[in-house]
Amino acid sequence: MNETSATVPEFNPFIVRTENIAKVLVTTANTYGMKVSDFDFNLLEVQTFILKEGEAEEEINKDKLNTLNDKTLLSDPKLGIRQTYEIEIIRSSKDSPFYTFFLSIGANSSMSRLFASIKAGSVIEYYDDIEKDLKRFIDKRKLRANMLINFWEGGSAEEISRFVAKIKVAHTLKVEEKISFEIGVCLEPIPTVNDKFIVYYEGKKEEDKMKKVDHSKRGFVRGVVKGQVLFEYIKPRKGEAGRNCRGEYIEEAEPLVTAVPAFNLSDKIEVKETDKSIQYKAKISGYIVYENNTYDIQVELEVTEISFKTTGSIEAGRDADVSINVKEADPFKDAIGEGMEIEVNEINVDGNVGNNAIIRAHKACVLGQTHQSSYIEADDIEINIHKGRAKGITVKITRLEQGIIEADRVEITQALGGKIIAKEVIIETISSHVEVIASDKIEIKNFKGEENSFTITPVLNEEDKETLTDKDANLLKQERKIRKLQEEVASKQQVLDDNEDSIEDLKERLEHYKESGTKMPGSFVVKFKEFKDLQKHVVSLNKELQENIDMLELLSAGTKRLQKDILKSKIINHDTYKGHNEIRFKVLQPEEELYYVPQGDSQEVYFMLKYDEENESYQIEGKDTIT
Repeated sequence: MNETSATVPEFNPFIVRTENIAKVLVTTANTYGMKVSDFDFNLLEVQTFILKEGEAEEEINKDKLNTLNDKTLLSDPKLGIRQTYEIEIIRSSKDSPFYTFFLSIGANSSMSRLFASIKAGSVIEYYDDIEKDLKRFIDKRKLRANMLINFWEGGSAEEISRFVAKIKVAHTLKVEEKISFEIGVCLEPIPTVNDKFIVYYEGKKEEDKMKKVDHSKRGFVRGVVKGQVLFEYIKPRKGEAGRNCRGEYIEEAEPLVTAVPAFNLSDKIEVKETDKSIQYKAKISGYIVYENNTYDIQVELEVTEISFKTTGSIEAGRDADVSINVKEADPFKDAIGEGMEIEVNEINVDGNVGNNAIIRAHKACVLGQTHQSSYIEADDIEINIHKGRAKGITVKITRLEQGIIEADRVEITQALGGKIIAKEVIIETISSHVEVIASDKIEIKNFKGEENSFTITPVLNEEDKETLTDKDANLLKQERKIRKLQEEVASKQQVLDDNEDSIEDLKERLEHYKESGTKMPGSFVVKFKEFKDLQKHVVSLNKELQENIDMLELLSAGTKRLQKDILKSKIINHDTYKGHNEIRFKVLQPEEELYYVPQGDSQEVYFMLKYDEENESYQIEGKDTIT
């Protein structure tokens, strides 16, 4: 049986006139059963035509193409621009100088600007006419993308010249990183802006790692600060038309108007209007209130409780001038519920703070008690019964029950156990199992218990300890560096001292040779130069040594100041000690902890640290009167 198959005609270059070169290349590839990339073309002629309303189509001569850069002309929606091309379709050739040069054409969204991108790994060699051929190569790439050529080229000529200069220098250039530059620019449209109402003060809702909204932080109170932009109305604006690099007119749509504000404002919110928007700014700090279609800013809020069911967490911010009064005072209920987080300027709680609750403020007052897992951080803190953690500047506690306190100054009426870390601690009545760590003073007025621990240390918190550790490490390095320099200076100076007489003799001989006009032996000159260089080196080493000694003094100054300050620190007890209690003083240099157990019924009113200069040691000294 005879089989027949379709035959593909043999390809011969041919000439065609068209307005769409890309379409011709696709048709040719389909005809010959090949890929579009298998074909190339030679550009033989370009004709450019414009059509104005009420006029016959006009061809623009090549030397008049720059007239098409006129913005007024391009903005005319009834202006038509087109090009026709006479081309010769040919096969692509591996012999082309651009065969290993990978350049593509890109554009912005409106196609009013064009860019050439040269892929990393492209290789191209220099030859005399490469600049002209590269321009032609780029034009052909633009034509494959249906872009017009010979005008609207922006600064492409300069970019091409700069790139060719790189090729010339390298002779064979391999592109290491992607290179992009502009090769076309027509009339870029200005986009239409639809109106919009933006609320800024609400922020973004927090999400956990599983992208679930934290419903406990639902924004019951939205804190704002003076001068903050609360919301903004973006005015609608009709854009300006443009024209893309294909010659097509780009019309901008009319703006949509859907968000015109229709609310009222209190006198605590100011309005700033510009051509583009209307901004609404806070005149005072506080929190936003929206009632009866009116926005207002208030500073004081009263609620019965703060819980997941009622308000959720409240994060108005400490800088917003928001005060919250929580009125729940039932001792069997929590005024601040489990897991609630509150951040405000001031908070007053009539009742209890629940487990895992967190309060951050400038001022916090709790008339009830704090749960052992609660945390309060504020500049000024007052708590009736404290079992949790508190951190502040000034903290006042009526009764401490195993709670933890970190502050600058702490005043406690009755301490029944717990831990206090502060610069200054004053306790009216102390019972048992209280740990106090201070840097300046511990003062007890009534002593009722035992098994208490009192420590004076220059360094209170972990951050300071880490800083001091780093400083100690730097001090050690500096001391080692100084010892090494001292050894080198001593060694070099010893060489100078041991050879002083011979060097003086050598110096006299050289003077003699110089005065007599006799040529000096080369070995004498070399020897004397070595001596002078050694002298200069010793001077330089001494200078470096002194600089490092000065640096050591600077590094150790802070530690010395802390060491000196601890000699002023006191542990004062206006009563007598009961049972077993411990007193400790920590010294930085040398690192040492001094320990003392005052005897029961001791008459020693206060203890201090004393430095014995003769023995260069510290000891705890107790006295029965305060001097």
